[in-house]
Amino acid sequence: MIVTLAGPDDLGGFFLDDENGNSFPLVERHEDHPKAAALFGWTAPEGITDGEEITNDAIDWLTEHAGEDFEAPKHVAEFFEKLEAENEE
Repeated sequence: MIVTLAGPDDLGGFFLDDENGNSFPLVERHEDHPKAAALFGWTAPEGITDGEEITNDAIDWLTEHAGEDFEAPKHVAEFFEKLEAENEE
């Protein structure tokens, strides 16, 4: 399943949108940015150990890739599949 990276919103959140206009909340907290970016290939810069610098780098990466399509991680695909099944009932 292909999803589109959307964001950041006014609160810094990022989402994954499916072709039906549904959204999965990818980043809900500031600390979520590195984990979310890593799902799509980002890696923390070498030699940087400061958590805030790592998070800011992840935010920059996500922002640069907003609007791009990606293969949905398994848990995201399952979320959209469940949502679609519920809508069909």
